[in-house]
Amino acid sequence: MLRSSALMARAASEPLYIPVVRREARLVAAAIDFVVIGLFSALCGAFAVLAMLLQVDPLERDPTAGEWGVGYAIALLWFLLSSLYAGLGARTVGARALGLRELRGGKRTFVIRGLIWWPSLLLLGVGMWWPWIDRQGRSLPDMLSGSLLIETFPP
Repeated sequence: MLRSSALMARAASEPLYIPVVRREARLVAAAIDFVVIGLFSALCGAFAVLAMLLQVDPLERDPTAGEWGVGYAIALLWFLLSSLYAGLGARTVGARALGLRELRGGKRTFVIRGLIWWPSLLLLGVGMWWPWIDRQGRSLPDMLSGSLLIETFPP
């Protein structure tokens, strides 16, 4: 009993070590995810162009707004699915390949990450480069959603 209380007192005085994601691992996971989103984007773009070309004879007349609607619908679908993929956090292909895991995740985290991902990427990628500034290595979507990525594989 005395021994366990001494260990607990020593453990309480020592800082807790959390294996926060290395910035390089985060960068490689993001590169893998950008390839996945790029392939998905190319596929959606091809479907949009094909759908529009099948509806319109470009040599005969200009397309109407209704005929372009299919392309707009596919673009909206692409945006929504890309945002959902970004909201996955540590459940993306790149994160799983590198053994990254999310702490404090949930439905709220998923929605916030998906909504914040685009603005943080479009502002010159500031939200994605933020881990190099933050002491805990968190990106802007991590900070705003209250999540933390950790590594499960040893470096």
